[in-house]
Amino acid sequence: MGEPGMEKLEAVQRVLRFSARIRDWCTNEHSVYFDDFDEHNVHDYDPGGYGKLADAIIDEGISENIIDEEDID
Repeated sequence: MGEPGMEKLEAVQRVLRFSARIRDWCTNEHSVYFDDFDEHNVHDYDPGGYGKLADAIIDEGISENIIDEEDID
């Protein structure tokens, strides 16, 4: 069997850790910081949740080859 994939929070954290461009975009455009993400709000698509932003961060991380789409649960 293969290795288990990354959780969504882990994927967001990895992208923010390794991409200054995406981290700066998240901070400057959305006023959201690395420590603002948690296991619950990355799945929250209601107002005040970070679900859509987390998805955008992951998509950008895939585009920059920081993470692979097939590695995410």
